[in-house]
Amino acid sequence: MKRFAWAMAWGLGAALGSGAWSVAVARHAADAPTAHSVLSQARTAAGGKAWDEVATLQAQGQIITSGLPGSWRKTEDLKTGRWTLHADVGVFRVGDGHDGQHHWRMDASEGIHHLDAPFSRRALVTESWLTRRGWLRPQAAHARLGRVELRTEDGNRYAVLEAVPPGGEPVQLWFDTGSHHLARTVRQMPISVQTVRLDDYRDVGGLRLPFTIETRDSGSPDAETLKISQWTKLRALPASTYAAPTPPEDTQLAGATTVPLEIDGMVVVTAKLNGRAFDFILDTGGHNIITPDAAKALGVKPVGSGASGGAGADTLAQQYVRIDRLQIGDALMRDQHFYVLPFSYATTERGQREPLAGLIGLELFERLAVRIDYPGQRMTLRSFDDAGKESPKDKGSAVPIVFDDDMPLLMGRINGRDGLFALDTGNSGTTVVQAQWAKANGLADTMKRGVETVSYGAGGASRNWASRVDSIEVGGTAVHRQIARYAEDAAGAFSSRTEAANIGTDLLANFVVDIDYSRHVIWFAHRPGHQPPPFNRAGMRAMKDGPEAFRVVLVTPGSPAARAGIEAGDRITAVDGASASTLGGRELFAKVTQAVGTTVRLGVQRKDAPPRSVDVVLEELLP
Repeated sequence: MKRFAWAMAWGLGAALGSGAWSVAVARHAADAPTAHSVLSQARTAAGGKAWDEVATLQAQGQIITSGLPGSWRKTEDLKTGRWTLHADVGVFRVGDGHDGQHHWRMDASEGIHHLDAPFSRRALVTESWLTRRGWLRPQAAHARLGRVELRTEDGNRYAVLEAVPPGGEPVQLWFDTGSHHLARTVRQMPISVQTVRLDDYRDVGGLRLPFTIETRDSGSPDAETLKISQWTKLRALPASTYAAPTPPEDTQLAGATTVPLEIDGMVVVTAKLNGRAFDFILDTGGHNIITPDAAKALGVKPVGSGASGGAGADTLAQQYVRIDRLQIGDALMRDQHFYVLPFSYATTERGQREPLAGLIGLELFERLAVRIDYPGQRMTLRSFDDAGKESPKDKGSAVPIVFDDDMPLLMGRINGRDGLFALDTGNSGTTVVQAQWAKANGLADTMKRGVETVSYGAGGASRNWASRVDSIEVGGTAVHRQIARYAEDAAGAFSSRTEAANIGTDLLANFVVDIDYSRHVIWFAHRPGHQPPPFNRAGMRAMKDGPEAFRVVLVTPGSPAARAGIEAGDRITAVDGASASTLGGRELFAKVTQAVGTTVRLGVQRKDAPPRSVDVVLEELLP
């Protein structure tokens, strides 16, 4: 999903891509001034001793994000580094803050959770340092400073240095060599690089402050722009100023409600929007989302023009709507914010069945305790108060969860090596192992010798290598000889530098999972007996980009599909005599994971060639 990078005007925001620190032309460090001289000039230019007399700053103005204008205000405690921020663009309101203990986030549904994973705790230290204007303080408030490099970009000259506050994450500071004002901050996030530009400095009671702030993220084409109309110097404000808002009382549920799930890789739940039933993917890794077709069926008009991503490096157009009523079983949520995304045909198609209408995600989990019974294929919702009355010992092993963004993270182990797992109910298949963690733990070379495959998410294609790992452990239970996919994506959800893996249905199907965001915990109750599906026995990956045929996107060399003469780019028009127009992707997967020795007859159409039929004899490609 798109992350609102303006959440912290000095440069912190989760993001969706990756990139280099800079593309500016640099001069050798030997020609550059010292960090001390650069910061001394910056302090003088910013107002010098006038900063010593200010306890609090408050800014207000206009934000433009995703093509939507709105109001914006932020309060900053210059002594402690606390802040609170709120923005309202009509179709949604969001907020972000640091209350002195926690970094809290209010998402577009006005649900609230903490950002408290290890990276986020370090990033909070840096954001607090920036909020206090640490670069203007004596000894840079004890930050470790790198050497200065002079850079030229678009005809402008900058003195660039890296600062690392004690216990924090690095931040690049770009100072204009003419004005000596801070012109830019650049920060490496878990899956992106974020750049904040500060401009239009003016005098405010002896302080020089920026009146234009633009934030860009390497994973999105969007820019979010703040036009500040007023800065105000204030005395110290009470601690309550920085507290998270009270979540909206928009959810009604008496007792518990249990609804069926359809789990065939994807976890699908039926929900009613404004009284009309649709099927959705249940996704701890996403938000509440509807497709443009679902929005049209509901008669709601999306607004805005943003961009969103996910697994894969690409982005999708993103808009926004509000839905009067969201109902799942007996649980009723009113006036809910939904994103509108044009998912690929392959993501939502189900053969002859109605396509999926989107996702149910974070917003549900922020409001209710959710039990997903994978073996029983059902979901139970309870209020957090009611969930707290249940005996924890009946729920299994408790595992604490933390957040870097909107997906729950928890500690697990792969082949005995500890790592931070993203629990992603929207991952319909195997565990995805992140490259940076795998390399650091000596698993990358072995895993990359696996069978090459490709998966698809909201961000498009993700190249993977599938192999079996000795064990994956979560909640004190180790599951052995699981298939895992190793990913080396340069951008998107599978390019993380902080996570070890993304766990999905193949692993979670071994458990009843109790998710309670209010208590920062997920319980895992192991249910033995689950048999995960085998690896694709045809050696062919095909997907639908329209109703009439499957497009072959990958053929494993030497596989049954390769021996049958199938090539990437071919179109599969029939499977065992059934027209591809009557089949969905899950039905094709069922065909190519049948018993070893089974013959699957495929109708194949190649560009500028007559149609033909081929027999693919299935064999074990990943014992």
